[in-house]
Amino acid sequence: MSPEELRKVAGKIAKCMALAASDNPGEAEAAKRQAQALLKKHNLTVGDVSAADVREARTKTGLNYRPPVYLSYLARVISDAFGCGGVVNVGYSAQASITFFGLGAKPELAAYTFDVLRRQIVKDRAAFVATIKRYKRANKTRKANLFCEAWVCRVGQQVSEFAGNEREKVAVEAYRQKRYGAKSKAETRTQTTALPNDWQASAAGYSAAERVSLHTPVPTERVAMLVCDNNG
Repeated sequence: MSPEELRKVAGKIAKCMALAASDNPGEAEAAKRQAQALLKKHNLTVGDVSAADVREARTKTGLNYRPPVYLSYLARVISDAFGCGGVVNVGYSAQASITFFGLGAKPELAAYTFDVLRRQIVKDRAAFVATIKRYKRANKTRKANLFCEAWVCRVGQQVSEFAGNEREKVAVEAYRQKRYGAKSKAETRTQTTALPNDWQASAAGYSAAERVSLHTPVPTERVAMLVCDNNG
């Protein structure tokens, strides 16, 4: 069964399931029997019906292998903002990527927003690294990672979780379990361990992200979160 055929069948079953909650006992019982018959005929589960309308959008991380924790963390922040699920796709011969999944235009909006913010955090990271030239490579990397993690933390504080309804949450979770399994989370690695003198890196990251403003759009608009640099 193609995805489009599945959506049509799932739509019929969903309508029957909605009618099964009718105050009319006869109508409710008939709708329940019809829903069960359609599930059996097409070898579907209630989870399959919930997940049928979920769509995906993928965006690259710009890096091979597994992305650093701050990009996984950024994907998680954006997933929550748009009421989506998100998974990290580890790259080997190709770039690692992030897949967002949800209803309507939300996955596309989430993927676009991730791409915009990824470019901004990479730019800010490079600018920060240029200020700590005297450190050894390992220390530079640790401090830069802490800078980025603080950057994402600050951005995340501006984003309230998207007010998806219960049906959307059920659909996204059903799709997650069916398509990716229980371990499908965008944030897959622990954060960088800071040393006593690393607080300045975190403070710098937090400060840099204050220039970024995020506004969640109406889901039907084909625009991503408005990302503004208040310094021009």
